[in-house]
Amino acid sequence: MLLTDQQYIYRSASEINSGMLRVYNNMLLAVVTSLIVSLLVASSSALMTFFFTGFMKWIVIFAPLVAVFAIGMALANNPPKPIALAMLHGFAALMGLSTATIFHTFTLGSITSAFMGAAVLFGTLSFYGYFTKQNLHSLGRYLLIALIAIIIASIINIFIGNSMFQTIISAAAIVIFLGLTAYDTQQIREELSVEGNNIVEVTGALRLYLNFINIFISLLQLTGTRQE
Repeated sequence: MLLTDQQYIYRSASEINSGMLRVYNNMLLAVVTSLIVSLLVASSSALMTFFFTGFMKWIVIFAPLVAVFAIGMALANNPPKPIALAMLHGFAALMGLSTATIFHTFTLGSITSAFMGAAVLFGTLSFYGYFTKQNLHSLGRYLLIALIAIIIASIINIFIGNSMFQTIISAAAIVIFLGLTAYDTQQIREELSVEGNNIVEVTGALRLYLNFINIFISLLQLTGTRQE
């Protein structure tokens, strides 16, 4: 049943819950896309050599950062849902390519542990963001500033390569992206409550996907065991 308030049409609780489930499903499928691409590239020495040597390495490293802004602007124009989903999975594939090196850097056990740990942390904070009555809007502004700082610090450390600095960045990133998980979940739920935007289920999935992947990568860098 839809309830109206002036020019807005509000969805029922069951419709919001169904929409949020589709957001999580889209996010999960994007994670699977990244995993498949990452494994395929990591299993081929020819592909690893092509993508992670010379100038191509820098393209692969920075391409996701450029792509996420480009896709964000494209999704803001409210494209048809199939096109939005294609953008989501295209970006997920690009992220899978850029993270393929983790299978040559870290042990499979530590990758699995970091993935499971990230899933638990993500799920806990997303659950909180979905059900809390506290307004997290003001928190989002501070998290955005912190996120920009972390991105800049991470880019600088790509060239510096300081392990202690990387540890600090990874620890801070986990806190920031966990906060963003709660904030984004609440925002997505509010967006789903209003009828009108047909691709919230995709844009929301992209936001949560980015949070999860960054929690996973940061947790792996912080706790992962490197291969001998």
